This record gives sequence, structure tokens and C-alpha cells, in this order.
Amino acid sequence: MKKLVGLVFVITLLNLVLSGCASPGPNPEQASREAEQQREAERQQAEFRKGLPPVTNPGRGQ
Repeated sequence: MKKLVGLVFVITLLNLVLSGCASPGPNPEQASREAEQQREAERQQAEFRKGLPPVTNPGRGQ
């Protein structure tokens, strides 16, 4: 019985390891494109914040 439980455990671990290795990661082009999109979104947010009027007492509801 212990051998069966051990065998099932080993097969489960092997399956997890192999499935993790089989999944392809993001290719470098996609990663750089996503990073560029993130930088552009942050730049647009910064530009938007610059256009907002200053807040005199933040958090006080005025």
C-alpha cells in the first residue's frame, strides 16, 4: 500500500514538473511590447494628472 501511495505521489509530481516545462513563456518581442505599452500608459496618466487643478486640502472633502 505504501508503494502505491508513493508511486501516485511521484507520478503527480512528475506530471506537474513536465506540464510546467511544456508551457511556453512569453517571447521577448511580446514582453518588450507589453513593457512599452505599460510605459506609455504611465506617461499618459502622468500627463493627465498634470492637467488636473491642484487640490488644496486632500482628504478633507472640500
